[in-house]
Amino acid sequence: MTIDELETPAVLVDLDVMERNLARLASYAKKHRLTLRPHTKTHKIPELAKRQIDSGAKGVTVAKPGEARVMAEGGLGDIMIAYPLVTPPKARAAAELARDRAICVSLDSAEALEALSQAAVAAGSRIGVLVEIDVGFHRCGVGSPEQALSLARHAMGLKGLEFRGLMFYPGHLGKPPGEQTAGIADVSRCLAAHYETFQKAQVEIPVMSGGSTATAYRSHEFSGVNEIRPGMYLFNDRNLLSLGVCSPEDCALHVMVSVVSTAVPGRTIVDGGSKTFSSDRSKGEKVTYGLIREDSHTDFIALSEEHGHLDTTHSDRKFQIGERLHILPNHVCVTVNMHDQIYGVRGNTVEKVWQVKARGKVQ
Repeated sequence: MTIDELETPAVLVDLDVMERNLARLASYAKKHRLTLRPHTKTHKIPELAKRQIDSGAKGVTVAKPGEARVMAEGGLGDIMIAYPLVTPPKARAAAELARDRAICVSLDSAEALEALSQAAVAAGSRIGVLVEIDVGFHRCGVGSPEQALSLARHAMGLKGLEFRGLMFYPGHLGKPPGEQTAGIADVSRCLAAHYETFQKAQVEIPVMSGGSTATAYRSHEFSGVNEIRPGMYLFNDRNLLSLGVCSPEDCALHVMVSVVSTAVPGRTIVDGGSKTFSSDRSKGEKVTYGLIREDSHTDFIALSEEHGHLDTTHSDRKFQIGERLHILPNHVCVTVNMHDQIYGVRGNTVEKVWQVKARGKVQ
């Protein structure tokens, strides 16, 4: 099959670029002795998770038990759920998976610990636990080393659980690499305070899990970090490109759309709207919803449900009805989650058709 035979909108992944991205981060992690546990929320496809394992990853990260089950059914056996599971159904789902595979959960409350413990005991399984700490993003995570130590001790005293270490997400460092240095130093000081507190209490921290795609290649600069969980590095997207985290040559995924209308002066309409692209706005002064590969002077300015609105007032290009365009989405994770399948291409040939099996698994 060729790309020309695909109906639009269609999500295309350049296999050559993706494979370079896989190899590059795997090489970096190996060089710095970092365990790579990529976050599969970016692609939600077991086959791609296996590619990541084959390239050097130890295990995978997911956001919810529903994603974990899809990965487990796809043959993945070492899964971290990077989300605090506080409801009995979610705790039971994790405990059931933990009967015959390694499951670890991050959390930041005694309530989550107790829910997991009860579920693990009932299921006859054992669940690993990472205590989440807040290093500045202020989303989840306890706010002091003493709180982290208290939760770690609580976990060590509960049946069915095993304290594995600490985790953090430096989401506040989603900025150009040259502007991350001071923030990385602040995070490292925070981590050092935790190491000191745990050492005094004679409690080991086997795993310090952290990082993101934005800071992926600076992960070794975070004090004591030995595991990283980047997700978007596999494909990259417009916002990472805008931050200077990647180059255009590193962007593996584009959405192919067709021009369906040029009737309104200064506007070109394509057949991909809010049900095709992420509604995440671009980072920077100009608000757009993706980067048009064929013409940088045309802006993707608005989304209707089924229509993408392109502003052509600053372009000399004359778009033709039926013409196909390739758009780099702002946020790749949400874009992929809107599609049943995506296509791996090499040149003009479609080599792979991947079902997005964990699509919509938000529970």
